[in-house]
Amino acid sequence: MKLAAYERELIGLVQAVRHWRPYLWTRPFIVRTDHCSLKHLLDQRLSTIPQHTWVSKLFGYSFTVEYRPGRQNVVADALSRRDEDQCAINALALSRPEFELFDELKQEVASLPSFNAKRKEIADGLAGAAWTKLDGLVLHKRRIFVPDDSSLWPVLLQHAHGTGHEGAQKTLHRLRTSFYSPHASRLVTDYARSCVVCQRSKTEHLHPAGLLQPLELPSSVWADIAMDFVEGFPRIGSKTVVLTVVDRFSKYAHFIALGHPYTAISVA
Repeated sequence: MKLAAYERELIGLVQAVRHWRPYLWTRPFIVRTDHCSLKHLLDQRLSTIPQHTWVSKLFGYSFTVEYRPGRQNVVADALSRRDEDQCAINALALSRPEFELFDELKQEVASLPSFNAKRKEIADGLAGAAWTKLDGLVLHKRRIFVPDDSSLWPVLLQHAHGTGHEGAQKTLHRLRTSFYSPHASRLVTDYARSCVVCQRSKTEHLHPAGLLQPLELPSSVWADIAMDFVEGFPRIGSKTVVLTVVDRFSKYAHFIALGHPYTAISVA
């Protein structure tokens, strides 16, 4: 019975972490629980297959588990018993999300000609069934319409792309869940290409350069040479490395034995 309760708590923890993944990934966070066994989650021996399955889904997250007895979870108890305690109901009524971005968007789009033109089309019945008006905003298939000339696009793109820097396609998918623009693909692509973090940490995908081109022929001896260090030889007289120096014109080669440690000055 205790093992089943532990697994239920573990599954709840995994589901909560996966639900809030965009905010928790790459960021250290603290998990507070009233289940004492979970505080040994990261340093205990896993004895069942379900435990291996669920704990493996937490790999990659940086978090610590803190145990907090139930009597100290005053806020959680108040919210869970909101029907029994009038104070909890009042606290829940006051604790509501506030989105300043939507307020700024309402104030800005009211002065944009493209937004007003679209709103007029909806009022005249010319925009189509996909377009609606709600609370001062224009919606396209229940997504907020943001004109291309809006000054809030950098903020929207930063929220959509800065969560995980996952590329243009995933950023576009995340943006289109709440906002709409006919040129969203171009805006997201340009933003992803100019992202400083992506330019530093993401490799660039390029087409092959084409067929190999022959090198220019040298005109004299020892004018063009090739040098390379060959390592991994058996140790003979403290030497384990061979420096090869080859003249491309005459194909003449020098082989120089070296031993670690060596520097550029000693090689020269």
